[in-house]
Amino acid sequence: MIERWHRTLKAALMCHNSSNWANLLPTVLLGLRNQVRLDTGASPAEFLFGTTLRIPGEFVTDNDFTPDPQIFVNDFRTFMRECKPVPVTHKYKKRAFYYKDLASCTHVFLRNDAKRALERLYSGPHQSFNESQKGCSR
Repeated sequence: MIERWHRTLKAALMCHNSSNWANLLPTVLLGLRNQVRLDTGASPAEFLFGTTLRIPGEFVTDNDFTPDPQIFVNDFRTFMRECKPVPVTHKYKKRAFYYKDLASCTHVFLRNDAKRALERLYSGPHQSFNESQKGCSR
């Protein structure tokens, strides 16, 4: 997932004709955070803040604009009452893989992911048990 995001970031930086990508990074990141994702229909900023981020053109407002705090509070309360969580759809559901012979084997090796250097990755053989004996399920 991170590699895909890095690919998107790199492509956005390469769109500009500048060799100094560090100066472009804030602007490119602002654009990527405001970009609407196709699978969710919202931008990352909308998920985090509930609204899109202000882009530089939106910072300039009309001089005759005087906000009314009461109207803002009422609008904000109405908006927050109507907010509902955005359903996230998973692209695929991965099922666990089991060898067919695992149900009938007598001994198994167990993987130890928290091993130190020069320790064996697998321990065993350990005696296998039937799922119905111990109350386990897949």
